[in-house]
Amino acid sequence: MEPEHFDWFGKARSRLWAPAPDLSRVPKLALFVGTFAYSGLSPVSSGTAGSLVAVLLYYFLPPLQGPLTLALACAVVLVIGTWSAGIVERSLEQQDPGIVVIDEVLGQWIALFSLTALDHSVATMIFAFLFFRAFDIVKLPPARFFERRPGGFGIMMDDAVAGVYANVATRVLVYLLYRFIL
Repeated sequence: MEPEHFDWFGKARSRLWAPAPDLSRVPKLALFVGTFAYSGLSPVSSGTAGSLVAVLLYYFLPPLQGPLTLALACAVVLVIGTWSAGIVERSLEQQDPGIVVIDEVLGQWIALFSLTALDHSVATMIFAFLFFRAFDIVKLPPARFFERRPGGFGIMMDDAVAGVYANVATRVLVYLLYRFIL
């Protein structure tokens, strides 16, 4: 199922112009989980929509801001995301379908992991969001390796790697801002 040439335009193209997939073939629970409560069905920028939902949950649910709680949430999302993403992928017969955004939730929460210890500002959350979206699009190694793997684990891990990069980039930026500007 690994494509010889990856269709970046097709992956990024808005579903406003692409034909809608036949979701009737996808088991309802897997669809609900994989699309993270249907946020992945956004007609434009489904990955961004999933990341935004993750940031909003992080912001409005303060227990998620604790490192232990967030680590546990990430572990749960990794397990159920691997399961649901694999089912959605097989049901739609499409590698890493754009409607699956639970991987963005995992990556975004990794990007936000333990940042409140540095700085609990909304600006820091925005930096983490923007860095994650950038790294999720660019797919620096080993993210590209995981993205090319079929199945739920590959879908989840490429965003986990992007989340790690975004977390480090956010930490460096916050450090530099406080050290030299603020």
